[in-house]
Amino acid sequence: MLPLWAAQGPVLLGLVCSLLKSALDSAVRRDEAPVAGCELAGEVEPMALELRQHLGMRMEQKLKLTPQMIQSLDILQLPQMALEERLMHEVETNPVLDIADAHEVDQTDDGDGDGDGEGVAEVGADSADVGSVYDNELREEWDHEGFNDLLKARREAARQSDDDAPDKMRAIDATAGPPPSLADHLLDQLRFFDIPERVRECLPDLSWALDRRGYLTIGLDELFDEEHLDAAEQAWEHIRRCDPAGIGARDLVDCLQLQLQREPGDNSFEMILIRDHLQDVLRNRLPVIADKLGVDVDRVQEGVEVIAELDPQPGLPYADSVNQFVMPDVLAEYDEDDEWVVSIPDSHLPKVEINEAYYQLYDGEAVDQREKGYLREKLTNARSLLDALSHRKRTLLKIATEIVKHQRLFLEQGPEQLRPLMRQDIADRIGSSVSTVSRAVKDKYIQTPVGILPLSQFFSGGIATQDGSEAESSRSVKLKVKAMIEREDPKKPLSDQAIADVLAKEGLDISRRTVTKYRIAMAIPSTRQRRRFVG
Repeated sequence: MLPLWAAQGPVLLGLVCSLLKSALDSAVRRDEAPVAGCELAGEVEPMALELRQHLGMRMEQKLKLTPQMIQSLDILQLPQMALEERLMHEVETNPVLDIADAHEVDQTDDGDGDGDGEGVAEVGADSADVGSVYDNELREEWDHEGFNDLLKARREAARQSDDDAPDKMRAIDATAGPPPSLADHLLDQLRFFDIPERVRECLPDLSWALDRRGYLTIGLDELFDEEHLDAAEQAWEHIRRCDPAGIGARDLVDCLQLQLQREPGDNSFEMILIRDHLQDVLRNRLPVIADKLGVDVDRVQEGVEVIAELDPQPGLPYADSVNQFVMPDVLAEYDEDDEWVVSIPDSHLPKVEINEAYYQLYDGEAVDQREKGYLREKLTNARSLLDALSHRKRTLLKIATEIVKHQRLFLEQGPEQLRPLMRQDIADRIGSSVSTVSRAVKDKYIQTPVGILPLSQFFSGGIATQDGSEAESSRSVKLKVKAMIEREDPKKPLSDQAIADVLAKEGLDISRRTVTKYRIAMAIPSTRQRRRFVG
């Protein structure tokens, strides 16, 4: 029931309008009254104020993504391993989905593929070639006994899965565990040290307080209270004696000195370089160091070479770094005619299909309207999933085919032949949007005769040429810069401007700033840092 004020809304609105109109009429009459000694220059037009309510229609265009479109975009950007997990999750949560038997998959894969006339195979979308939920040709007479047999078969399969649990546990036990962390590595060593118990209690906290480099950047007073500071100091000294050398250092100078202390021979000169002249060493200002120490540049160069053998980040090998296992989403190989063939290797993916028994159950009279609504929702979701899989397969095949066509020389002759290619170029060729191409190539890999490569590696910007011909890719230009630096005279290294001038003579329109950007991206030192003062 509506509240009283809501039910009487129109009446109150009319009353307000009447009061406002009366007030306006009174104000107008007062303005029209003549004033003594004054004449009206003209007629005064009364001001009108009116409140209205009206209904209207308006046409406008808005882009709204349906749940099916959102699901299709999500499926498109999933790599193979993530897609496999997604399909298994869908099968577990949607009862109308099944995984096809192995013999059915083999029969499906025996079909002939279509070609596009360019030596690139068109891969069919067998796994998503599904009829409509309401396609009468796929629906048969409902059989209660057959459906009960289906449920019994599923229960039997679940029971057999439980029987296989010991085998699964043995497989899990045989799986390699994660590599030990830096803290675990240190604590394993410290177990064999003769350390008092009160000091040993501080070791775990100190070991886990080290950063990725192996440095202790936190003060001991921030980790321990005052009564445990003395034990923490001793524990810290024990950690600094562990392997690798340099662990537990406060900063770079401390780290390098810890490593030099374990090196054989007399390293006092190198200790002085690290303690007093490290910044000059990093800037390759060897003559300045030689003048300050009163020695030859050759002696400074020898000391710098010893320091260069040290590890400034000894804890980095034990940092959390898990090997990334990738599974190629695209396969590019030669056929018997030495032509490139692109395909989508999805044989390892679960072959998801809709159980036809649920179509019959939906059409039968054994379920009520509420259950029919549930089945309609699940069948619609299953159909959307299969359509999304088919769309992913077609889109990825089109994109990969165009990439291989464009970068054929790169695959056959090496990275120097990489041609400029933008995602917008591929989008224009396949008649799609650049966002679709970006989603499709994200975290995807292609298996080629030269190895497994990320699809994003085939895209590169370009450097324009002076004669107006096809631009050269940024990656090939970087390789040229790197090769020139490797061949330079160490005593007279090339400046960025000199490199730009050489590339300009080769026909590239490139600036010094671009060369500097490429050099920094490849972690190549500057001209001053590359210069060697002795042969």
